[in-house]
Amino acid sequence: MQTTRVTRRRARLPLAAVLAFVVAVTTACGGGAGGADGSKSFTLADGAQNLSAFNAPYDVFAKDGYWKDAGLEVTPQFTQGGTQSAQLVASGKADISVVGLSSALQVAAQSPNLKIVGITGGNIWKMAVPEGSDVQSLDDLKGKTIGVQALNTGMYLYNRAALEIDGVDPDEDVKWLPIGTGAQAAAALDSGEVDAFATYYGPYEVVAGLTKEPMRLLPTPLDELDGSGAWIVNAKVLKEDRESVVELMRGMSKTAIWAQENPEAIIQALWDEDPATKPRGQSDEEAMASTVDLVANYWGQVINAGGDGMYGVLSDEAVKKAVDFHFDKGIVEGTFDIAKSVDLSVSRDADDYDKAEVEAEAAKQ
Repeated sequence: MQTTRVTRRRARLPLAAVLAFVVAVTTACGGGAGGADGSKSFTLADGAQNLSAFNAPYDVFAKDGYWKDAGLEVTPQFTQGGTQSAQLVASGKADISVVGLSSALQVAAQSPNLKIVGITGGNIWKMAVPEGSDVQSLDDLKGKTIGVQALNTGMYLYNRAALEIDGVDPDEDVKWLPIGTGAQAAAALDSGEVDAFATYYGPYEVVAGLTKEPMRLLPTPLDELDGSGAWIVNAKVLKEDRESVVELMRGMSKTAIWAQENPEAIIQALWDEDPATKPRGQSDEEAMASTVDLVANYWGQVINAGGDGMYGVLSDEAVKKAVDFHFDKGIVEGTFDIAKSVDLSVSRDADDYDKAEVEAEAAKQ
């Protein structure tokens, strides 16, 4: 991997006390500690804050399936977001996590104790408008008001970068308005309070299911950029038990096949574990169809194989391009050394298994 040092002073993301935690941590780092049955225990920090169809591939399916079969006892620990999850991993309060690449880069730039062992391909960041809007491109947003969950979120940072790339001044040409998510965001769109919604796959599908008028996505230059998410691990855990970290990534690689071939199995596993996550007021068939539709785009980006056909693996060129983008656009700041902080050999080693066998298994269910 080429060594690349990137240093930028412009900061968009609040960075105060990057390694100070805003909530008390009650779950100690597993660090590969042995369980009562001889398994190795790991804590997975999850910034999603609660269990849902979006995090079911790792919080349920891999946890109770491929990871358990490999002798790995993984315990999800919900946090207040990706940055906090990355902080927990860097401090040794959690062992592993999957976060947005911006959170991984920001904390890794501040701490040598965080290693990036997998980067997912694709782009999840999107700009949406009502179907009947005359806005057809990002350039058409000049003079418009853009709604966003909050001004300290990835939704804001990534979409303002997309505008800048397309020649729209994100500070002068548009107005930003925090509108929250869910029903609150849908109401702002329905009323015309905002002309567009800066979002990403997941919240987009939720809001689009609540608006009176269907929504559509605008083309974005971010679609040409890989690196939506990153698997991160504590450096000490990786050094002391790399074999188990490889098994963790192998379990996710196998789960990624199921996410594409048989997403219904993952969703059913979620409902079995937590029936409250199943949509109410629908038949089983309707609930399954609506949930598959909800997660399809998101899973298609962050639970998929990269350009080389290996889960979590991007080319050196794609990694450098993604890193440069985040620092050049001020999404993250600091000094970052790819060679020291990124080790995708873990995900490459994890790719050593019979994919055809897993595909066949998924097809049978």
